[in-house]
Amino acid sequence: MGSRGNEHMLYILKLLYAWLLPPGLFILALLAVCVRYRKTVKFSKALLVLLLMYALSIGAVSDRFVKTLENQYPQPELSELQGAKAIVILGGGSFGGVPDFDGTGQVAAGAANRHLMGLRLHRALHVPIVFSGGLVFAENGVEADSAVRLFRACGVAEKDLLSDARSRNTVENAKYTKQICSENGFGKVVLVTSAYHMPRSVKLFRREGVDVIPYPCDYMTNKELVCGAFAFTPDYRSLSNTAIAIKEYLGILAIEAGVYR
Repeated sequence: MGSRGNEHMLYILKLLYAWLLPPGLFILALLAVCVRYRKTVKFSKALLVLLLMYALSIGAVSDRFVKTLENQYPQPELSELQGAKAIVILGGGSFGGVPDFDGTGQVAAGAANRHLMGLRLHRALHVPIVFSGGLVFAENGVEADSAVRLFRACGVAEKDLLSDARSRNTVENAKYTKQICSENGFGKVVLVTSAYHMPRSVKLFRREGVDVIPYPCDYMTNKELVCGAFAFTPDYRSLSNTAIAIKEYLGILAIEAGVYR
C-alpha cells in the first residue's frame, strides 16, 4: 500500500473510532431508536434528542461556541505589559498523590499550559508570580502547592512566588488575589488563564477592583475554523468543549444578572 493509501486508511480508522466510541456510539444508538419508533409519536422526541446530541458533539458547533469566547481578548504585545507589577496565574485543576519529578502531585494539562505561559512572562517581565488555586476535592491536592514546587524547580526565586491556596472557584480567585495584591502593593497585574475562561475571569477580577491586563493562553481552537468531514464527526473532545463553553456563558450571564457571588 502506497503512502496515499496509508493516509486514507488512517482517516478511515479515525472515522471508525469516532463512531464506535462515545458519543458517536450513543448517537448511533439513538438513530436505531429513531428507526424503531419512526411510525409512532415517540419518533419526534427521539429525533430531537438525536439531533441535539449530534450537534453538541461535533467540532463545527463546539469550535464556534469556544471561538466566540477565545476571541474576546487578543493576546497583547509584550510592550503592552510594561507597568504590570505581578503575573497572576489562575489554577486549572490538579491531581493529588501522583508521582512528580521532585515530589508528588501534578497540575492538570490546561493548568500546565497556563503555568508555562506564566513562566515565559516572568522571564520577560521580571515581576513576581501569584498562583491562585486551592483545594476543591481532597483527592486532588492543593493546586497552588504543586505550582509553586514546579516553578521552584524551574529556577524562579522564592521571593517571586506568592500563592493563594484557598480559592475553589473563579469568584474566590478574584477575591483572594485582590487581598494579595493589596498587601503587596501590586497595582496593575497580568492575568493569565485559558482563552475560553478569560471573559468570565476579567469580569470577576474587575468587579473586585483588580486592574488586570488579560493574557489568554491554552487555546482550544485554531485561528481558522475548518469545515471538513471531521468537523461533522462526533467526538468526546468536541462534546467536552461544548460543555465547557456553555458553562462559561452561563457564568457570564450569572455575573451580569448579579447572582454570581
